[in-house]
Amino acid sequence: MAEAPETAAPTPPPPAPAPAPATSSPPPKSGIPPRYDLDAKWDACLDLSIRRVAYSSLAGAFAGLLLFRKDTPPLRSVS
Repeated sequence: MAEAPETAAPTPPPPAPAPAPATSSPPPKSGIPPRYDLDAKWDACLDLSIRRVAYSSLAGAFAGLLLFRKDTPPLRSVS
């Protein structure tokens, strides 16, 4: 015969859901928090500097080709 619900062993509660992963990035392998990681800051600084130099050089070359073409009369500089 089946046991009555009053005498049956209590069922364990369902397991708790796993905690959500942290949204911030974990610290680097060296254990330094990203806020104080100077290597990452220097890398970002150099990357941005190289991009800005390259883009401004291309823009300057393009502007120079447009402004100083041979088939148009030369522009006089303001003196």
